[in-house]
Amino acid sequence: MSTDPRAGTHADPPLTTGPFGLGAVEEIARRAHAGQTDKAGRPYTEHLAAVAEGVRERGGSDEQIAAAWLHDAVEDGAVSEEWLAAAGLAPETKDIVRAVTKRPDEPAEAYAARILATPGALMVKAADLAHNSDPKRAADLEPATRERLKEKYARMRALLGLKDPDDWLLLAQLDRDDHTSWRTLREATAALTEADRDVRWAGGGQLPSGAYLVKYPDYGEALRRAVGALSSVGAVTPRYHWMDHPMPTPGPDGRLDAADAVRAATAIVRGERFSDGTIANAAANGLLDAVWTALLDWYDAGR
Repeated sequence: MSTDPRAGTHADPPLTTGPFGLGAVEEIARRAHAGQTDKAGRPYTEHLAAVAEGVRERGGSDEQIAAAWLHDAVEDGAVSEEWLAAAGLAPETKDIVRAVTKRPDEPAEAYAARILATPGALMVKAADLAHNSDPKRAADLEPATRERLKEKYARMRALLGLKDPDDWLLLAQLDRDDHTSWRTLREATAALTEADRDVRWAGGGQLPSGAYLVKYPDYGEALRRAVGALSSVGAVTPRYHWMDHPMPTPGPDGRLDAADAVRAATAIVRGERFSDGTIANAAANGLLDAVWTALLDWYDAGR
């Protein structure tokens, strides 16, 4: 939502007889929000563009991307509800815009429930929350405002059942079209033996000089290949700040969903750089097997 005092004074954009394409929707949104700024004083259209790009990056449809451009238009008074109803937009786009439009004095629980009940709306709101919560964007705010908004956005993510980052964003990092890397992952994991998972530690002891050698895990070639394939398919990603979150754990059935597999893969591989033995522990306790299984199931489901 913009903070521009002129919000609500814009005249409705002209209507056309034909449907609006994405280019036309972007132009309408930019004109409707022209001159508006966000809480940090930045042009509000930067936020709209970021949310639209976030939806595209998450694999959203054209209808969802159009809704992203217009997600604050009615709430900010940039366009009227009457214009939205008559505009040459897909019904899904209109429904999403209405769903994410906050109503006066509406409880957060009711707002979240409407989003969850509207097909396609959750992804748009996820992209909106992601940009609103971006530390680089929040850095320009006053400390008190930054903390207040941080709590507000965290509460809304919880009401919507969204993780940080959301599942769509993490799954979008996986390269389903790189069939060679997926074949390598399948073959490498299938070839692993219990001996490969039982990682030995090397080093240790004391040198004649009196210095002590630090122990380190001696990973065999088979395990290295299976773990390395995780990066090749996109399961190790900088989009997940693994240090800020606990390690995902499999459910009672020993399984992970695909997004949590990306979270775990990133934490395991990146964690090894900071703490020797992270991979060894994940190989021993079955977490790596759960990661490999979830990722391959995801790949197979989309073939």
